[in-house]
Amino acid sequence: MTIHPRRQSLYVVLLLALFSLLVVSCIHSGALPAEDQKSWKFAVISDTQGDNKDADYKTCINDEVLGIIAEDIAKEKPDLVLVAGDLVNGWFRNGGTDYDTQYANWKKAMLPVYQAGIKVYPIRGNHDSGPERLALPPLPAHLEPPPDTVHRLKETFRKHFADNPQNGPTEEKGLTYSFVHKNAFFIGLDQFAGNQHKVHQAWLDGQLESNRHPHLFVYGHEPVFGANHKDNLGYFPKERDAFWNAIGRGGGKLYFCGHDHFYNRALIPDDAGRLIRQIIAGTGGGVLKEWPGRYQDERAQGEYHNGKRQGYVLVTVEGFSVTVRWKALTQQTSGDVWQIPDTFSSE
Repeated sequence: MTIHPRRQSLYVVLLLALFSLLVVSCIHSGALPAEDQKSWKFAVISDTQGDNKDADYKTCINDEVLGIIAEDIAKEKPDLVLVAGDLVNGWFRNGGTDYDTQYANWKKAMLPVYQAGIKVYPIRGNHDSGPERLALPPLPAHLEPPPDTVHRLKETFRKHFADNPQNGPTEEKGLTYSFVHKNAFFIGLDQFAGNQHKVHQAWLDGQLESNRHPHLFVYGHEPVFGANHKDNLGYFPKERDAFWNAIGRGGGKLYFCGHDHFYNRALIPDDAGRLIRQIIAGTGGGVLKEWPGRYQDERAQGEYHNGKRQGYVLVTVEGFSVTVRWKALTQQTSGDVWQIPDTFSSE
């Protein structure tokens, strides 16, 4: 029997469509490669600067809290640690401690993590980059840093974290970057290298378009949808929304950040209705702050809040499932006690 060429082409198209449906069905039924079904973990910390216990700001980190967190992370044995900015006091309230020493102090406190062979991926916060110039009033003259502050901070950060991926935009090498780990694609964003409170959207779009991994995790320092601090990505609403839509379009369901010194989980849809959670985890050592509970955008739906404890986030990935736990420190002594006040899972 001879098949007409046009009908033969239709058969080919139908067969390809059927094959695609079978592949999708297998994936969503959990038929992942065995390697991708194995459970693995990563941690998230932020705002480890030393402005709550170290009265004279000499080390410029919260040695006590960061040290305790580092020891617990080492015990948990995650594959990697994301650091969402404000590692050190940086330009502000540094007691005369130079930037090089500040980051050396930070790495010393994190020694248990490094010694355990756990990879660390930091990005900068506002303390690591220089003073706010847009969303807040001008600094008083006595707090205004030297004119070369921004450049020196940037180069000192790059020096201490020279093993950061170098695949970011031209002016943000080692500051903004992406990397793949197992079945996940990670994107760390510097929100200060170009215009403050913005990301390099064109670079981000290109990264998301190339991603073929089932999990996407994005992190930066500032909240996308503001809670306590007025300086956040919401300062530029149009660009903020484009960023959030890009995460949703790329399949991302979680955005990790700090800046506000508390733990907060909010569910926020993008313009297409895709649900994304913003996890504020600024509980690495900075002074904990009160918050009245009102987001700066009505789209943000608060799910959990705690401003009373320091701690960090631990994420477990298993197949398509992601479980997020916030580990909170209940006391800061040799008998440190940890609790998990918030946990949730998503697929």
